[in-house]
Amino acid sequence: MNLLRLSSHIAVISCVLNTLALVVPVSALTAQQPAQAPVVMLSDLHFDPLHDPDKVARLQKAPLSEWTSILESPASPNQPARFAALQDECSGKAGIDTPYALLQSSLSAAKASSHSAAFVTVSGDLLVHDLDCRYRAAIGMPSSQADDQSASAAFAEKTTVFVMSRVESTFPDIPVYLALGNNDSRCNHNRLDTQDEYLKASTSTVIAGLRGISVADKALAARTYASAGYYALTMPAPMMNTRLIVIDDIYMMPKFANCEANAGDKKGEQEQVTWLQQQLTEARTAHQRVWLLGHLPPIVNADASLSGKNSSCPTLKVVRYQDNEDLANVVAANASTITLGIFGHTHMDEFFLLPSTTGGVPVKVISSVSPVSGNLPSFTVATVNPASAQLADYAVYKASNATGEATVWSKEYAFGSTYNATAFTPKSLADVIATLQADTSGTGKESRAYQEHFLKGAGGKKLSPSWPGYACSLNHPTAEAFTACACASR
Repeated sequence: MNLLRLSSHIAVISCVLNTLALVVPVSALTAQQPAQAPVVMLSDLHFDPLHDPDKVARLQKAPLSEWTSILESPASPNQPARFAALQDECSGKAGIDTPYALLQSSLSAAKASSHSAAFVTVSGDLLVHDLDCRYRAAIGMPSSQADDQSASAAFAEKTTVFVMSRVESTFPDIPVYLALGNNDSRCNHNRLDTQDEYLKASTSTVIAGLRGISVADKALAARTYASAGYYALTMPAPMMNTRLIVIDDIYMMPKFANCEANAGDKKGEQEQVTWLQQQLTEARTAHQRVWLLGHLPPIVNADASLSGKNSSCPTLKVVRYQDNEDLANVVAANASTITLGIFGHTHMDEFFLLPSTTGGVPVKVISSVSPVSGNLPSFTVATVNPASAQLADYAVYKASNATGEATVWSKEYAFGSTYNATAFTPKSLADVIATLQADTSGTGKESRAYQEHFLKGAGGKKLSPSWPGYACSLNHPTAEAFTACACASR
């Protein structure tokens, strides 16, 4: 009996130990998952390798491995005069884009401000504005008299790979998710072919930044990126059960044309919209949450709509960043799956809600590193809940000057404390937007904060002349809804 009793006790103890062996690893794994993880969000870098025109010929001939030493070498004696002449000749943008010193300063500051960052997002526009004109001026070529950008095509590809590599080398141990913008092309801004040589030239660099991604996802991403600049993947830890969908919405611009100037070529847009629908269906079937990363936000351009020649009600001509409302409608229709949209392009610090019956999709528009719009450079460091894929909060960091020389970066504000919001969720964002829209004078604390932060260092001077009209754009992404709201606010 004693032996039987002892055997029984041993069996019970063994069972308990086996149970603990199963439970403890799961508990340990859960404990390793952070409640919140920091992430870096960059946009509109607009790197200008032609800031010192005398260095351009050397950059053109040198391998990319030598670019850093060339760019970091002392400025040419006539740099100010030659750069001023280049600016005069290429007057597409009156402001100055990002010189090498500012690119380095912003990346270093972003890294220093985001200890243990989980990943980096870049929402497009890596290249300087008017690259072809500037390149020709720098090397002494006459400006193009036709729509021919072939002279600068190889330099555009080389510069793009350099910028991508600089971001990835600054954050060497985490994924870098890169989207392209409307200036990222070998032929012209707002133009790109499908299966373009520019895409093929940068594919391997984009894929190199997808650290921790499965081999299968990398292979698919390489194929779709080379086709039209888009890709999807399952985000690695600490993110849990989350799919990232990256689009190249240059093909969706109102003034888009392919490199042969065919404005009727809709292949890239149609290909991506069909693919996006498939990705969302697959994510829903797999019970995955989705983040959407792109460049052009699927919203109304309130400033252009409310200050243009046809801005009178009720026949208000609504201007959009995209040529139709297809993407906005797709996103809103999948609000139960998409938890966040990240975009750029406007250079401003903005947020929007694409409303739906289930609450909607929060959209964060990341302000620019480039100071070309008269703004001070900035970047965003957000915190995300990996389990829910929701943005918990974000803070924006602003530069003390636009040069990158002796620049001090400081935290400008945080979304949660500024707007008394618990998280960047559909409900919290809807409440914040309701407060802004109710303040028709734009003089309340939250409204003044939004206007101050909208354009860094400019006190909100470039915000739409109609505060109530602009506030309408925050959650009215369709022309019909925006017109009704904006006209009612007048």
